[in-house]
Parts: sequence; C-alpha cells; structure tokens
Amino acid sequence: MIKIRNLKYIEKKSGFSVECMNLNAESGKRLGIYGGSASGKTLFTQILSGIIKNYSGSIEIGITELRNTYRKKIGYVPFDNILYRELTVKEMSLLLLDQYKVPEPELKIKSEWFSNYFDMSDMWSKKIFSLTSGQLQTVKFFTGLIHSPSLFIIDEPFNGMGDDDVFRINKLLRDLAGIDVSVIAASSHKGYLENITDVQAVISKGKIE
Repeated sequence: MIKIRNLKYIEKKSGFSVECMNLNAESGKRLGIYGGSASGKTLFTQILSGIIKNYSGSIEIGITELRNTYRKKIGYVPFDNILYRELTVKEMSLLLLDQYKVPEPELKIKSEWFSNYFDMSDMWSKKIFSLTSGQLQTVKFFTGLIHSPSLFIIDEPFNGMGDDDVFRINKLLRDLAGIDVSVIAASSHKGYLENITDVQAVISKGKIE
C-alpha cells in the first residue's frame, strides 16, 4: 500500500509545485496518473521513485516513509533514457544486477520471465544507443524490474511503443499486480492509460486529484 498525505514539492529553478493531499495505491493495484504536457507528471514520478527527497508531507510504502525505504523496493522507468549508451543491453543488465546485489544467474531467470511479454532475444548484444525507441522502452521496462521491486513506477509507459504494445504492457502490469506489486503509471495518453490501470487520478498544474 502506498499512502500519500499532504505532499508538496517546489522546484527551486522554476517555482513549479507538485501537490497531492490524499492518494492511496493499494498493493496489487494499478494506479494511473493522467495529465497533459507540463502538468507535473515527471516531477511526481521522480518524487515517488526517491530521486527527489526534499518534499514536505509523507509518502509511505507499507509502514515505511519513502525517504527511509530501501531503493531495491522501487522500480522506475523514467521518460528519458538514463541507461549507459555505450554498454550493450546485457552489460547494462549485469551492471544493474551487481548494483542491486542480485546474483548474476538471475539474469537468465528474469529474461525468460520477461519474454512472456516482450521479445528481447535480438537485443542483448546491441549497444543502448543503437536501439530503436521501442526497443529502448522495452529494455527500460526490463531493467526497471530486474531487481523484483514491490513498487513499479512508469513515466509515459507508451513512449516509443505502438498500438500492439499496449496489450503487452497491460498483461505485464496486470501480472505484476497479481503478485502484489503496486504499479503507478503516469501518461498523457488517457485512453491507453485507462486500458492498463485499475483506477486513475488527474494531475493538472502540479495538483493531483
């Protein structure tokens, strides 16, 4: 269960603020955050992912405040690419396994599991910079889940994806919810978002309702 109470964050450079007075995301449920361009979606997902820490109010994951939560519990797919461009997909995956202290043999297990949703068989030896936008998004999904988080956050899940991929994303997120992983997806594509989430909230000018 994710509980957000009286959340407020003000970005120093722009003065833009993100506010959320009361929002819950139950374990095993998929919460969608819908908002247009410059609505504050990315800032909100960065707060939830633990990247931004200087917010007021509280965000609880289970019974633990987000600031004190072990990073391994959170999986994050940002809008921008933060993967190392010069590494191959396999090298990047192994690096993340090492960072999260997950045994290397887990890569085979995780990749076989992920193949139920997306085929990565022709990507392992490719460098990150050479991937198409759809392939990159697939890899971002995989690396965001490689450490088996209990909270999975996605900023614009359909980035680089086609209509056929919405079905695969829906299946992936539905199955994650089935094993009690909380999912929060933020997107400007309302119709697609409704297809992959159970409940939705709206963010407008930084305010979430």
